[in-house]
Amino acid sequence: MDLNTDSDLVVALAWRSAEVAAAAAALMLLTALIVRRYLQHRENLRTRVVERWRPILTQIAIEAEAPLELPKLPARHVAFLMEEWNALNDAVRGEAAARLNDLALRLGLDNIARHLMNSSEVGKQILAIRTLGHLRDPTAWKPLQEHLVSVNALVSFYAAAALVQIDAQRAMPGIMLQVAERESWPGEAMARLLVDAGADIAREPIRALMLSLEALKIPPLLPWLAHVDAVLGSEVATELLHRHPDDQHIVAAALLVLLDPAVLPEIRGFVGSSDPDIRMNLALALGRLGDLDETELLMQLMGDRVWWVRYRAAQALLRLRGMNAEGLESVGARLTDPYARDMLKHVRAEENLG
Repeated sequence: MDLNTDSDLVVALAWRSAEVAAAAAALMLLTALIVRRYLQHRENLRTRVVERWRPILTQIAIEAEAPLELPKLPARHVAFLMEEWNALNDAVRGEAAARLNDLALRLGLDNIARHLMNSSEVGKQILAIRTLGHLRDPTAWKPLQEHLVSVNALVSFYAAAALVQIDAQRAMPGIMLQVAERESWPGEAMARLLVDAGADIAREPIRALMLSLEALKIPPLLPWLAHVDAVLGSEVATELLHRHPDDQHIVAAALLVLLDPAVLPEIRGFVGSSDPDIRMNLALALGRLGDLDETELLMQLMGDRVWWVRYRAAQALLRLRGMNAEGLESVGARLTDPYARDMLKHVRAEENLG
């Protein structure tokens, strides 16, 4: 009797489990269908908005004022229109941008953007920030500054771009403080942002930032700075070498971005550094900046115990101003270290110099 009861209970539980699993699968399928239908609806709506407004926006940007009568703009169309308007504004300048901005003000996109700045959705925040930046709306300065320190890297970056569009000189000090904290900001986009701000406006805040940072934060930013402004990067690197001659990480990073041959007497002393990165980067700097006067120092580095130092030194030797095949033969004949001789042969073979 007990066995039959237990058996019936097991069967009942099995059926109930199957029913629950089937219901869950059906619910998941239904949810997927609803999401898919919703996404299709949004894409169809986007397509209709773009088809209606793109010709108008393009015509305004290219040649004319906005027509007296505009299509109706239901609330559900606004975000798609703002996306299209921002995309076109990214591509135009001058009078075309001014005409597009007049249209945006006529449609009230500025007020809508201010409202969207408070959205909990990151996408809507960014859309609003881009809109206010293109409109160069000075009344948006305070909320944009608040978004500049957002924990979301993209929100903070777009806020920085918008602030530059509104008033680059006023914006730059605050932006440079964020640069020191925002390793996740997109490097290429940040470089373009600083170029858009203008070299004269950006240079001094960047210099001040780099020279005021704690030592630990400087090395990762030096290559970035050299990419944005090579001359400024070299100037800052030279000053940092004066200030931090004993910081191995700063010295190694600075040697990679130096452009002024005037620093050669100062950096030659690093040949005796205990840090192989410094010796390797010194070799690169000597090859980039030096002439035949650096031959002896590079010959010394070609006998280094670290393979990469020897390799970079041999490469640098080939790049010295005034070096030629006859000079390389002379250097090879003078080398007494077998590792140095082998490295010179290796590098000359790589360069097809025999």
